[in-house]
Amino acid sequence: MEEATKNRVDPIHYEAARFVVIYVALIDGLSPALTATIALAPFILASMKIISISSAYFISVPLSLAVLFLLGIYLGKVAKENGWLYGMAMVAVGALTALIIFLIQLFLSA
Repeated sequence: MEEATKNRVDPIHYEAARFVVIYVALIDGLSPALTATIALAPFILASMKIISISSAYFISVPLSLAVLFLLGIYLGKVAKENGWLYGMAMVAVGALTALIIFLIQLFLSA
């Protein structure tokens, strides 16, 4: 920034640029962690013997698909498009990815 403005950078702009970098890094780091925590929460409960492992599977899948759907709605709104369509596309891609992973695991373990 200093090179582009020939060292005439307002301190407010410098601080704002620094804040944005830290803010974006936090969002980029925390959002996947939060998403993973939501999907793993039923398995954490299962490890504490609060629910069974089979219940954890049946709870985790809809939670993960719901997170994908909400992400799709958000991306649709950001793109100023149909959020519901984006949400359904995210769910379809997530389900297809899970199916492909399941099939690969099935064939590799056989």
